[in-house]
Formats: sequence, C-alpha cells, structure tokens
Amino acid sequence: MSETSIVAIIVAVLALLGGGGFWGYRQFAKEAPVRKRDADIAVAEKSQQMALAVADDLREDYTRLRTDLNAEREERQKLTGRVDSLETHIREQDKTIRRLRDAVRLFTAAWDDLTSRWAHYRQSEHPPPRPNITID
Repeated sequence: MSETSIVAIIVAVLALLGGGGFWGYRQFAKEAPVRKRDADIAVAEKSQQMALAVADDLREDYTRLRTDLNAEREERQKLTGRVDSLETHIREQDKTIRRLRDAVRLFTAAWDDLTSRWAHYRQSEHPPPRPNITID
C-alpha cells in the first residue's frame, strides 16, 4: 500500500466518522425538543399527581376536623345544659338558705322574747304566740 492509499483510507474513515457524527448531531438536535417536551410532560404529570394527593389529604383532614368540631359542639351543648341546670339548682338552694336564715332569725327573736319575758308569760293565762315559720 502506498502512502496515498493509506492517506485516502484515513481521509475516508475520518470523513465517514465525521459525517456520521454530523448526522448524529443533527438527529440529536431534532430529538432534543421532543425529549424536553416528554420530560416536561412527565414532570407535569408527577406534579399533578402530587397536587391531587395533597388535595385528598386535605379533604380527609377537613372531614376529620369537621367531625371533631361537631363532636365538640355537641359536648359544649351538653355542658351548657348542665351549667343551666346547676345554675337553677343553685338559685333554688340560695332561696332555701335565705328562708332558713330568716327562720333562724325569727326563732332567735322569739326565743329571746320568751327568755326575757318568761316571768310574765308564766303567770299569764294565755301562752305566747307561736312563731310563724314556713320552710318549703
């Protein structure tokens, strides 16, 4: 083989490789936007799935919180009823205590009158009037 034929073979191989590289680059340049679009679509689908998952979790949390809120409202209504009942009971007890205090004052006054005027009542034909005490 002569030098020219070796050079020609080398030039042909380089041209073949260069041409293949050039055509490969052109093919890559054509496919790059498609690959980018496919990657963007995949990212958008993944983002959509994540957003739906977050929305489902939030819906479940909202439902659970709504259930808890309703339970708390019912408990509050029960407690309000109990407080109202206790307030009524306390008012009745206060009335009873006031009546008992009045009765004790009246009884004390009658007793003091009886002890201070014992000699008069003992010699009198009529007994002293009974204290008027009514306790319901």
